[in-house]
Amino acid sequence: MASGGGVEKEWRQIEEEITCSICGDLFTDPKTIPCLHTFCKRCIERSIKSNKKMAVIVCCPLCRAPLPQDGIASIPTNFTINRLVEIYGKRKESGQVSVTMKCGKCEEDAPAITWCLDCEEALCRDCNEFHRKWKDFKSHKTVSISEFLQNPKQAVATPEKAEICKSHTKQTLDLYCKTCSSLICRDCTLKDHPCGHRDHDFDFVDEVVDEEREKTKQVTAPLKQLLEQVRNGVKKIERCEKQVDIESGANIEKIRATYGEVYKLLKQQEEEAVGKVNTIKTSFKKTLAVQKESAKFVESQLVSSDEFTERLITVNRTRQLLTYNKWIENRVDEVTKQVEHTSLDPECKPSDMIVICHHPVEFVNDSVCDVSCLPHLPDCSCSRYGQIVKPDQVKVTITLKDIFGSPVVNQSKDLEIHYNKEREFLQNTHIEEESRGQYHIWYNPKRKEDHSLSVYWRGLEVNHEEVKVLTNIRDYNKLKQEVKIINKYGSTNKKLAYPYLLAKGSNNELIVRDSSTKQLVVFDKHFQYSHVIGGAGSGNGKFLKGNSITGIAVDKKGYMYVADCNLHCIQKFKLNGEFISQFGSEGTANSQFQSPHGLVLSQSELLFVCDMDNHRIQVFQNDQFSYSFGRHGTGPGIFNEPVDLTLNNSEDQLFVTDSDNHRVQVFTTKGQFLKVFGNFTDIPFKLQLPVGIHYTPDGHLLISFLNTHCVLVFEEDGKFTSAIEGNYQGKKRFSNPCGVVMMDNGQIVIASYGGNRLVVF
Repeated sequence: MASGGGVEKEWRQIEEEITCSICGDLFTDPKTIPCLHTFCKRCIERSIKSNKKMAVIVCCPLCRAPLPQDGIASIPTNFTINRLVEIYGKRKESGQVSVTMKCGKCEEDAPAITWCLDCEEALCRDCNEFHRKWKDFKSHKTVSISEFLQNPKQAVATPEKAEICKSHTKQTLDLYCKTCSSLICRDCTLKDHPCGHRDHDFDFVDEVVDEEREKTKQVTAPLKQLLEQVRNGVKKIERCEKQVDIESGANIEKIRATYGEVYKLLKQQEEEAVGKVNTIKTSFKKTLAVQKESAKFVESQLVSSDEFTERLITVNRTRQLLTYNKWIENRVDEVTKQVEHTSLDPECKPSDMIVICHHPVEFVNDSVCDVSCLPHLPDCSCSRYGQIVKPDQVKVTITLKDIFGSPVVNQSKDLEIHYNKEREFLQNTHIEEESRGQYHIWYNPKRKEDHSLSVYWRGLEVNHEEVKVLTNIRDYNKLKQEVKIINKYGSTNKKLAYPYLLAKGSNNELIVRDSSTKQLVVFDKHFQYSHVIGGAGSGNGKFLKGNSITGIAVDKKGYMYVADCNLHCIQKFKLNGEFISQFGSEGTANSQFQSPHGLVLSQSELLFVCDMDNHRIQVFQNDQFSYSFGRHGTGPGIFNEPVDLTLNNSEDQLFVTDSDNHRVQVFTTKGQFLKVFGNFTDIPFKLQLPVGIHYTPDGHLLISFLNTHCVLVFEEDGKFTSAIEGNYQGKKRFSNPCGVVMMDNGQIVIASYGGNRLVVF
């Protein structure tokens, strides 16, 4: 027997469902309006009358959806609610809305043992026996009282009784007119059909119900998909709301931290910047609130439609199904259009929260105070190599930042560049600001020899790495004979196994992956063995079985980043092998990876990652996600498994080997597509699967191709220069080349994956 509390709760739930939200009483002649909310007929009529007096549009009191313009006549009766009201009323009158049920047939108030779903009555033992033997009740279905009390709603699942025709009160509606989608009686077909046509297609209800049920299922099938679509849209909007709060909060904190360290002169601007963020936040949240309300409304429409049609389909309500099927079809079309016209994508993104505020140096320079004592430029990030743009002209790129890491703009007139610290002026120097804080410097070298440069601002040398300029460009057509083979390392002369990757350290060290030991082997600038990093295992600083290591990059401070394609993360080491940290995980969201591969670091500490199986490039700064670009495809600017990438010397172009598209694509560092080269018609090789790529200090591209067993040399614009072939004069020097790098002394190192060796040219 069900507990009393549980049964009472069930009846309370039924009472809530059959109570009108306008008058607060049980429904009287319940009508379901187009938004699928139900009210008493009299309540709707009062609402229509009062709204017409006020000359306003008549709307649903709950969701504000407009009511039909033709009034109450076109609004259908909700027979399911009507039946529930009748059942509840009978049970309440007889005092049977409780745990103890009495017989509703006899006068002795004997305890009921069964419930007849057809009579909708509780029966005692004697009445049940009589009921079972009586011929007219033989087909009735009964359930035990305990079963009924556990689920009182099953009372509405009884076979429905045929309704009486309103025109012919002695006839039941046993026929269905397919032409006008309505129930009719026998006399309707002979005298006055509802539509006034004798040639309509009609049949018995039992003959057409299965066909109409299937039609209704097909018509309502899109509802669940649309509901899921709308719910996902609501979730996206809610996530964006949270992200707006997070990003705006983070931006405010950054602004406060930045401006709090500079003198009181910055306080006013700080508040202005915070105000901008809050204004943007308020504006976006208002927009999102409207979007969310619209999406929630459509969601409620879909939920109501889905529940209503589900009840008609699953509950044995043949005539109600046939009565509503045409109306349901129209309803599905209506809500489908509502979904199509409802925006489910948030109309703002986190990046919209970023406020470009007045930077500290600009603000202080514009103020009246003496700024000579302020350390404006403690950091100057320069391209490590000058780029020969013409036979007699060099291009160098530098980035200036203030003490807070913000770009320093409009400083072209205050910058000077000299040979080393001798402060010899360069000839024909020209300086332009390319973007905020990034400056391009062109000059003519006095001497046709390699040299280094120093950068000064207002007469003071700024903190930066030495800029090396190589004026002697190597003749790549003379790369015929290798100068060194490296196939062993360490005191035990351990053999290299499937070397795949190469990278250059901050002090010109050579780093190579050894696949057999799952280690990185480090050689000094003279190719002498130094030490190993990592090893097989699953802990920090270890690598799982297989070819886990798929990308290496070293920053100017000597920190090494390693792409781990099995753990789908980036591990960070010191160059001496000490593990520092890791970031990333498996997935498709930002800062998640699917088999990360090639890495490259800019002098401004931007880390570019080939997220290979997500077919995109992700960019990080200070180990935090910054932005990404690319997607899967074959067109310009999109990828099919990018595996390696490199920056040119001025760091304004990013070259990516788009391996399964058999091409190299070129982008700005912000991800803007520039060009592609892959149709190498002037090259005597059939090229496929470009893998490794390296930009040389003297301004050339070295690209390795797996299937052709060669490394090709290109100019920056994609013009073919020469080839370094694996087979030369009958000798097999390397096969399946992957990693390739040029050392500071101009020597080129190729990782021969198939030959288990490094080859130096």
